[in-house]
Amino acid sequence: MVPQGRPRATPPLALSPGLTERRRGSIRACGDGENLLAKPSSIAFKIRRLLGLELSMAPQVTVPKAVLGTEYGGHCVALERLGPEPLVYSVGLGEDISFDLELMKRTGALVHGFDPTPRSIAWLKTQELPERFTLHEIGLGGKDGELRFNPPENPAHISHTLLERPETEERSITVPIRRITTVMAELGHDHLDVLKLDIEGSEYEVIEELIAQSVSIDQILIEFHHQFDSIPLSKTHAAIAQLNTVGYQVFHVSPSGHEVSFIREA
Repeated sequence: MVPQGRPRATPPLALSPGLTERRRGSIRACGDGENLLAKPSSIAFKIRRLLGLELSMAPQVTVPKAVLGTEYGGHCVALERLGPEPLVYSVGLGEDISFDLELMKRTGALVHGFDPTPRSIAWLKTQELPERFTLHEIGLGGKDGELRFNPPENPAHISHTLLERPETEERSITVPIRRITTVMAELGHDHLDVLKLDIEGSEYEVIEELIAQSVSIDQILIEFHHQFDSIPLSKTHAAIAQLNTVGYQVFHVSPSGHEVSFIREA
């Protein structure tokens, strides 16, 4: 159980050597093979966009914003809309928490990070994490329980998914999954300033859950995964429309159309 009160401010963060190197521009390549389709400069991506398989839309509202973190792990956030020491849930960490570290440095954010992947957990435990960062070794999804987590085809890559991957099912693992409402109740939180989702296709069921349960969140930063064969672009369009109906508007769309940031005005 994490105390509900805000922690006191701490000095500027000292990054571990590995993280410092990434922040200086040594950006690691796109993780899994599927993610190569997300690079706007690739021929495969351009073909998909011409075929209408990639998201192409303009922001629905203009707000001051900043992209924090590396090219691989960065997300766009409306910094000026955040108060001091905002409460953040960062779901899907991998081996890049540059966004979380930069957000903590800029705002003094209290970040709860979620990832059930053994390799990610092992990597995070080698890092000099600030006191304001709390790791939870669970995933977020549409149910409470345990689910099979399927690894990428290339063992050198890290991003697992709850979606079916027949080619790697013999290497799948069982991981604990919780609904966002369950987690917030357990941690004593009734409002989030920022929710970041990079969960390899499970974002759609989390969106349905937070809308159905009227979860109070100011900003939602999502990496959509309609580049996966099992996820049509129409599913991303539907998710955006669902968020629009409950007051969220898009304030940022990345060049790939996969990272989309939403804000709900008070």
